[in-house]
Amino acid sequence: MRFTTLSKILSKHRIYSFGICDYQNISCFLPCRNRNTIPQQAKCVIVCAFPYYTGEYLQANVCKYAMVPDYHQVVRGILSAACEELEKTFGGSFVGFSDISALPEKECALQSGLGVMGKNGLVIHPEYGSFFVIGEIVTDQEFPFSKPNQTSCFACGKCRENCPTGAIGTDGIDYQRCLSFITQRKGKLTKEEEAFIQKNGLMWGCDQCQDCCPHNRDLPVTYLKEFSEDIQPVVTEENLKRLMKTRAFGYRGKTLLLRNLALLAAGDRNGEQDERE
Repeated sequence: MRFTTLSKILSKHRIYSFGICDYQNISCFLPCRNRNTIPQQAKCVIVCAFPYYTGEYLQANVCKYAMVPDYHQVVRGILSAACEELEKTFGGSFVGFSDISALPEKECALQSGLGVMGKNGLVIHPEYGSFFVIGEIVTDQEFPFSKPNQTSCFACGKCRENCPTGAIGTDGIDYQRCLSFITQRKGKLTKEEEAFIQKNGLMWGCDQCQDCCPHNRDLPVTYLKEFSEDIQPVVTEENLKRLMKTRAFGYRGKTLLLRNLALLAAGDRNGEQDERE
């Protein structure tokens, strides 16, 4: 009965896919100042999936999650409203988290049965593929735990074959070499790193390991209107200031973003010169 009520409340707040794991089974916590906001005597983590796939945009120069409004704000707003109603219904404490928390999101998602781990280090949801973000609600109330998903990714190797920097190896992932990480790295980049950004054509992030993944074929477009009403696949110097206020990349600062835009512009000029020659 409690689980049914929980499910109805979450659905009311547009959380249609979730799982529950045992808070006591979390193996380690990440260093984060907001750990002290986790309820005392926490018992459950309600792990929620929020899809952000909005389709394909051939001219995009940012990855898919950066095309849509900042998922931190979107998810935080949904979780906040849901937690308020959950506390009124069940009592106790319900606290929502979106990305920035001490919780190891991927571990919680796997324990709660929300998906399976892909060879590219991303959790794969049975309906949303890997194009979803994770939100958590930690509570001191008791609910039945979900069972971890017993299946696995196809292990086809396509993500490894298509990784533009060779970051995905047979023995794991070199996150320092991941192109998404490189686009977010402050300071001066190496010539090789600059070339990776120019060749990939994205000033923020990288989706290549996801775009080639068979789990991401024929995905449904997100049902969340917050992600579908203001899609901006191309960032320019002209719209950068405005988008920094509403996109997930804004926190990294204007200097880094302008650097990446300049690299793309220089790559375009070099390409045009090569064609003329």
